[in-house]
Amino acid sequence: MPLSLAGLEAHPGRYIGPQLVSLALEAVLTGIVINQSLTFWERAERERAVVRTLVSFVTIVAFFQSGVRFYAAWRLFVEDFGNWISSVLFVWADKIQSTTTVLMAAPVQGFLIWRCWTLFNRNRFVLVSLLALLLAQLVSSIIVTVQTFQIHFGVVPQAEVEAGPLPKVPVPAQLMSPPVLDVLVTGILLAFLARSKQHVTSSRFRRILRRLTVMIWEAALPPCVCAVMTVLTYLTLVNKNYWDLTFQAILGKLYVISLFVTLNGRADLQDGPAPGFSTNHLSNLGWALSTPIRVDVRTNDPVSVAHSLMPR
Repeated sequence: MPLSLAGLEAHPGRYIGPQLVSLALEAVLTGIVINQSLTFWERAERERAVVRTLVSFVTIVAFFQSGVRFYAAWRLFVEDFGNWISSVLFVWADKIQSTTTVLMAAPVQGFLIWRCWTLFNRNRFVLVSLLALLLAQLVSSIIVTVQTFQIHFGVVPQAEVEAGPLPKVPVPAQLMSPPVLDVLVTGILLAFLARSKQHVTSSRFRRILRRLTVMIWEAALPPCVCAVMTVLTYLTLVNKNYWDLTFQAILGKLYVISLFVTLNGRADLQDGPAPGFSTNHLSNLGWALSTPIRVDVRTNDPVSVAHSLMPR
């Protein structure tokens, strides 16, 4: 519904509270990104140039978003302190949120789509289907940003409150694509590991597969849950308060952290997934949808399939 000055003063927690919570979460997530980034760059020479470029890009965008959010908080809590109208007035820093989120999420999702494509023996249907969802997310995000800059967000006279809801930016496609894409990509990776376990008898090899499964869950679950919460809060709260913006604000960084968790976790497995054995010599892992898994062991040690999930 339209927001009046009287309504804002009566319920500041509904509109200013989400911005304060978003700032606190942004600070925590930025610290995690810094920590994970330092861990990654300690052994970045082992990665391909394209992986290093991808990590550099999403990290720069994540830091840029943090700077923008702190600028918006400075404007709200310092420069315009006590100004109720300015506290809910969206400026450029707020309106580019959709673009910065997709700039962090899309490269990570594209990277995982490519891995799913290779796991499915370069199946074109898998590639086209997942890329279609990613493209829909990109296009809808651009549309949302353009339309957001054309809409004035702020308080209205009390007489207009009963006139009905203000124009709402149509973002269902931009919000629906991430959770659907996350579920599909995570499902493909977990299905690959589940199929691998059926044809592995070594207890140590099974231990590696279990660690990979946990790593995938740790990387995929937070952004997927956040994306789902973004959709739910938008559908239920968009006309009542600003709490849906909190989940939208942190979604992009969760994708960046997801990428770091995957890359750093894979490196840990390659360096030594468990005491007593090494995975320096990786096996050739062949897997087809209609044939059993084949593992060619070149040493006497158990081997890791991490290379099949994330390329160097």
